[in-house]
Amino acid sequence: MGKSKAVSTYQKGKTGEEKAAAYLRLKGYKIHEKNYRVGQGEIDLIAQRGKWLVFVEVKTRRGKAQGSPLEAVTPHKVKRLSGAAAYYLTQHPLAAKLCRFDVVTIGPEKSWLGFPKIQHFENAFSVSESFNV
Repeated sequence: MGKSKAVSTYQKGKTGEEKAAAYLRLKGYKIHEKNYRVGQGEIDLIAQRGKWLVFVEVKTRRGKAQGSPLEAVTPHKVKRLSGAAAYYLTQHPLAAKLCRFDVVTIGPEKSWLGFPKIQHFENAFSVSESFNV
């Protein structure tokens, strides 16, 4: 039974990431990477809009019992995201424009059309000044 829950959680996350990517594309972002994984951590989406290279964490919730999606971005998660982003920049030096970290949350609230509500928090958190190489 535990395995099916993990699969559904994984699928929920993948579906949320696809919705977030589509939402960002509608807002004029170009998606460079999905599920960028390295030893330092994972970044759900790496996107660009204008001069900004954006590292995006996607949080999806089905119900309010899990708390708000934004609350799930813990200091530990921020450390893992920033480590993966720093590594990405060493591997893609030309990508290092202005960088920021955004969070896209999906649900559990519904939009006025009845679809899961998507919220985009630009520059949701910051890391050390030495991060932008």
